[in-house]
Amino acid sequence: MSTTTATLEELLAVPYVLDVQAVPGNDGDWRCRVGYDELPGCVAEGRTPFDALTRLERLRVEIVTALHEQGRPVPVPRAPLRV
Repeated sequence: MSTTTATLEELLAVPYVLDVQAVPGNDGDWRCRVGYDELPGCVAEGRTPFDALTRLERLRVEIVTALHEQGRPVPVPRAPLRV
């Protein structure tokens, strides 16, 4: 799918490979950090995986929408790892 002819709806439906990490927070508790490596700046943290994923999804939509509106290419996700 070419990003020059793809609709915003098609671009938002593209599945990216999720990177998940447990990281220490400022308060000494562990936090969940999630992100999409192919989308620069698309990283979010939360006290729970649900909080982190909710923030990440909002950010992904903002980034993809902004790139599409600016006429810039939306990065293509990498292939998932095979076992």
